[in-house]
Amino acid sequence: MFSKGNPARRALLGAAALLSALLLGACGGGEPITEFAPTRMLVLGDEMSVLTNPGDDGPVGRKYSVNAVQSADPTQIDCAAFPLWHQVVANNYRFAYSECNPNGLAVTAAKVYARPGAKVDSMPAQLAAAAAQNGSFGNTDLFLVLVGANDIKDEFEKYLLNPTTDNYNAGLAELRSRGVKLAAFVNELTRANVGDVNGPKVVISTAPLMNLTPYALALASANPGVPVLNTLYEFSNAFNTALRAGDSANGFKGIVNDGRFIGLVVLDGILQTGVNNPGAYGLTNWTQPVCVVPLPDCDNVAADLKPNGNAQTWLWASELWIGPTAHQNLGNFANGRATGNPF
Repeated sequence: MFSKGNPARRALLGAAALLSALLLGACGGGEPITEFAPTRMLVLGDEMSVLTNPGDDGPVGRKYSVNAVQSADPTQIDCAAFPLWHQVVANNYRFAYSECNPNGLAVTAAKVYARPGAKVDSMPAQLAAAAAQNGSFGNTDLFLVLVGANDIKDEFEKYLLNPTTDNYNAGLAELRSRGVKLAAFVNELTRANVGDVNGPKVVISTAPLMNLTPYALALASANPGVPVLNTLYEFSNAFNTALRAGDSANGFKGIVNDGRFIGLVVLDGILQTGVNNPGAYGLTNWTQPVCVVPLPDCDNVAADLKPNGNAQTWLWASELWIGPTAHQNLGNFANGRATGNPF
C-alpha cells in the first residue's frame, strides 16, 4: 500500500508498535486494582455500535456488521452471536439489551444510544436521550464511546471535490477541532476535568484508520492523481491525535487518560496490526467487504456474502464498517480496560 520510504508507512508502523507496547505493558507495584463493577452500561456512537431498535425500520437487534443466523432457522438472526465490541463488555457483566436478550436475562442494564450517521456533534443529543431515560449518572455507570468515522469521511469528501493544499489543511484543522471537542465531551461527562471521582467512567475508542477501508481503496483506484490513502491516513490521525493528546498549538487538551476516569482503546492500531499481520487474527481478506447487501441487512448466509466470503476471516463487513473478528478484538481490549483500569 505504501512504499518503504513513505512517511505515512513509517507512521503506521509506529502505530502498530505502539499497539504492541500497549498489549505487552503491565501494571507494576502499588496497590492492587479493585475491579470496577458497573450497574449500567450506556453506549454512544455511530454505526459500529448500533443495535437496531423498535424505532428503526426492520427487525430488532441487527448490526452494521454481519448478523449471525440461528442454526435451527437461518432466516432468523442470532443477535448475541458475532457480538459488537460493546456486547463483549456487556457479556462480561451479564448485562442484556432490550434490543438483544435471547436468553431472557433479568438485567437489561446495557443501553444503546448510538445511531447511524452519528458524528462528534451528535454526542450531546445521544447523552441527553440517555439522561431522559435513565436519570442522572454516577460512578457505577459505564459509558462506551466510538465515533469519528463519519466525521473523517465527510471532511475527506469535501477535500476530494477540490483536492488543493488549502482544502487539505482545512480538513486537518477541522478534524483536530472535532477530536478536541470529543475529548472535552468525555472529560466533562466523567467530570475528569475537575477530578470528581463520583462521575461515570468511560471506555472510548479511537476512530478507525479510514485509509485501510475498502472505501478508501476504491477511491484511490478511481482517483489516481489524488493522494487518497495518505490523505485519509492523515485525516484519521489528526482526529485521533487530538482526541488523545489535544491540540497544544491552540491550547486545547485531550482526554484525561490516567486510567482513573477514562480507558482508551485504539481501534486504529488494532486495524493496522490486523493488516500488517493478518495471520495473527485469522484473517484471509483485509481489502474487500464480505457483504453484497447493504448493512444492517447482511446475514451470514451465502446469498448475502461474496462468493467464498467468510464473515469471520474477512476484516470488513462493508466498504466502511468492520466485521465480527475486528469487533471481537476491539471488544476484548475494551473489556480489559473496563476491568483492569483503576476506576
